[in-house]
Amino acid sequence: MQPRSHTAIVRELADAVGGRVIGSGSLAVSRICTLDQPTSGALTFIRTKSPETVARELSKLRDVAVLVSESVFPEEPLQTQASVIVVKDAYGAFLDLLPLFFERVRPQAGIHPTAVVAPDAIIPPSASVGAYCTVGARSVIGEHSILHSHVRVSEDVTLGPDCEIFSGVSLRSGCQIGARVTIHDNSVIGADGFGYIPGASGIRKVPQVGNVVIADDVEIGASTCIDRATIGSTRIGRGTKIDNLVQIGHNTVIGANCFICGQTGIAGSCTIGDGVVCGGSSGVADHVELVSGVRLGGWCGATSSLTEPGDYMGFPAMKASDFKRQQVLSMRQLHHRPSKAK
Repeated sequence: MQPRSHTAIVRELADAVGGRVIGSGSLAVSRICTLDQPTSGALTFIRTKSPETVARELSKLRDVAVLVSESVFPEEPLQTQASVIVVKDAYGAFLDLLPLFFERVRPQAGIHPTAVVAPDAIIPPSASVGAYCTVGARSVIGEHSILHSHVRVSEDVTLGPDCEIFSGVSLRSGCQIGARVTIHDNSVIGADGFGYIPGASGIRKVPQVGNVVIADDVEIGASTCIDRATIGSTRIGRGTKIDNLVQIGHNTVIGANCFICGQTGIAGSCTIGDGVVCGGSSGVADHVELVSGVRLGGWCGATSSLTEPGDYMGFPAMKASDFKRQQVLSMRQLHHRPSKAK
């Protein structure tokens, strides 16, 4: 994304998001800014649940357009020199207006002269293949998809339309990627699963002959690894979002619209339902099932299946309400421990 040269007055911005203006509607806005670094002629937003905080923040501002949610808009008269746009959802309205001031930069369609493409690979004219990319035999790149520089697409890979694959990503053999998938720098899709068995002569590797199947509208962060299945497929469901530095083991199946936060580790052969949230640095042991609607807090460890939706915390994972009670009792015991007789 790069800045777009665009200027609009506050009244136009309010009309675009169905908001009402308090203060000057004629202020010219040509950029965005953060709330803690306000800039004259810029657009920002206040995201808070407290009308008192909104009033306090607005009192500090001048010559700035500010989006505020109507649910937290102060009732008392405002002391501000800002132009306020009251909307149903300030953050959502900000995201709607952001494309006015930033634009996506799309590489030119075509294959860079330094790219190495197998003769039987299929790449449509609308796709972009960047410098030093490689595309293996029998692989198919979808319409309007982008491979940034140094992407490695192995043989028999299928990449759907409107995907964007950033530098350093490796798509290993046989993997299937749906439409509108984004994969950020240095992630590896389809490396061998961690399959070994001990034997008389040492540790024996189990061949990993499956693949990875990623559904439509998935986004995968930087330096994340999703291992290919031993047999069959490791699967990521439609609309799921995976953060940076995540490990997903072989034969795991993740449902639709899940959030997998940074540094999460999910072992092999797990079944993750729809809408599951795995907080940062959480972990899931092998062959564990998390039903739809489970939400793991940060650093939570699911060592056995969780068959009821809801919030879980701690290690091993337990209902969040039980974990909080346990922490309170532990602190009480710590602070009320009788002193030793002298």
